[in-house]
Amino acid sequence: MQTWESIAIRRLGFRRSLKSGLIARFWSYASYSFGVTWFLFCARRGSRVLLVTNPPFLPLIGVFIGMLRRHRVKVMLQDIYPDGLVAVSAIKADGLVDRLWVSANRWAFRRSQEVWVLGRDMADLVQTRYGVAVSRVRVVPHWSPIEFLRRSSPQNSRLWEAQALGGKFVVQYSGNMGLWHDLVSIVGAAALLRDDPRIVFLLIGAGRARASAEAEAERLGLQNVRWLPYQPREALADSLACCHVALISQRAGLEGVAVPCKLYGILASGRAVVAQVPARSEVARVLEEERCGVVVPPADVGALAREIRRLAQAPEEVERMGERAFAAYREKYTLEAGVRAFEAGFKDWGDSDASAVAAASTKVL
Repeated sequence: MQTWESIAIRRLGFRRSLKSGLIARFWSYASYSFGVTWFLFCARRGSRVLLVTNPPFLPLIGVFIGMLRRHRVKVMLQDIYPDGLVAVSAIKADGLVDRLWVSANRWAFRRSQEVWVLGRDMADLVQTRYGVAVSRVRVVPHWSPIEFLRRSSPQNSRLWEAQALGGKFVVQYSGNMGLWHDLVSIVGAAALLRDDPRIVFLLIGAGRARASAEAEAERLGLQNVRWLPYQPREALADSLACCHVALISQRAGLEGVAVPCKLYGILASGRAVVAQVPARSEVARVLEEERCGVVVPPADVGALAREIRRLAQAPEEVERMGERAFAAYREKYTLEAGVRAFEAGFKDWGDSDASAVAAASTKVL
């Protein structure tokens, strides 16, 4: 057990890299779930418990044990399953697995004291699909993983110099390249823009969707796409700043299922955003409200290419979008803002003694 500023931290389960394969992830999830189960059984009756959905079955376990031990349980939804698997056709919509899983979620969500969600689209989903009363849904947005004190130009980035990007208009995708992200459409847009030697795509990260997208770029012989691995955390601020426009991708049908947290790092870096996401997603709503980017329909390669070409020819508009993005970050999406949102949720447990909070974290590191 570890203590940090009088807060006891107990780490459970097998440790693994966040980028491990499926087998390692399964064993880490299983060991962690077993550890949480035992911990909640042994915890003082009536403890306050906050559970998140990673692994996705944890709320079901926690709510069940909470009923036995009279714990006061709240659930924070990071991603919603099986909805995400249905959206990418990994399981059949309204099939047996889908129906059983949804029923289990509905039972757990309705019996938790409160359901925290990352965005308004997620709030809509838990109310309509899972029948959670609006009064018991709390929106707790994510925040930037990196704190920025000021905006800087892309040319000030060390990565800019390392990649010899002088005179280029840089479009960057940074982060997870999973099945929920359409990297092939980004490559397709790069192919449509190959006639403009000034536009360069900088794709940073890894995931199950990267191999096919990289193979497509190679098949097309694209010279305007550069691939980089995940950057070290200490270099993340520098790499996020190394672009004029940042990309966000979310496949159709995933609105409400997850909120791409890369949005908040992009806002913090003060960059204009081009988001290929569903129109009613949280990302689309934020960009519309803050006027810091543009939204194009998922899988519409032509629309994505047209917006990038237009912005490459409109530097003043890109700069204004970046300024508004940074202003939105400073007002709403700093770590301090995230702490305030959590504190408000903890106070609503009806007990101001924060030391009594039992929080079950699902991050297996």
